[in-house]
Amino acid sequence: MPLSAERARFLRYAGVGVFTTLLDLTLFSVFAVVLGVPALAANVLSTCITVCFSYLANRLVVFRSDAGATKTFLPFVTVTLFSGLIVQSIVIWCVLHGGHAAQPSVSHDLLAPAGKVVAMAVGMAANYLGYRWLFGRHAGPGGVRCHRLPRRLRALCSDTWRCR
Repeated sequence: MPLSAERARFLRYAGVGVFTTLLDLTLFSVFAVVLGVPALAANVLSTCITVCFSYLANRLVVFRSDAGATKTFLPFVTVTLFSGLIVQSIVIWCVLHGGHAAQPSVSHDLLAPAGKVVAMAVGMAANYLGYRWLFGRHAGPGGVRCHRLPRRLRALCSDTWRCR
């Protein structure tokens, strides 16, 4: 049984997400634990680095969008940085302070990566919704942009894939 376009897209997102998550967590841990960079600064660094990889992978592999980078990069960065810098930083701060308040003897070297893992889970859900809207709003399966189809197929495309 063939996969639906949406399910295939989600599976590609999950695969790219796992790799991006491991890259982000590795960079964060190296900065925060190995190099001693404060946790929030380490989060900023790891997030900014992985944004570049994530943009290309989501645009080209996950959503197969042919939308130009000039139209999609800034909105992508906005969604990603809001999630990675604002949402994740709040979650990390809560885990660090909540963990130390609940159990003062817990090591910062354990809490910092744990906070990042929790923060990334929250961020992944927000990112998928944002990326789906950004890359999927003008594309059908395989990245077909509806406005480039012959006029007779545009109505079918719009009804079937809900693209504009």
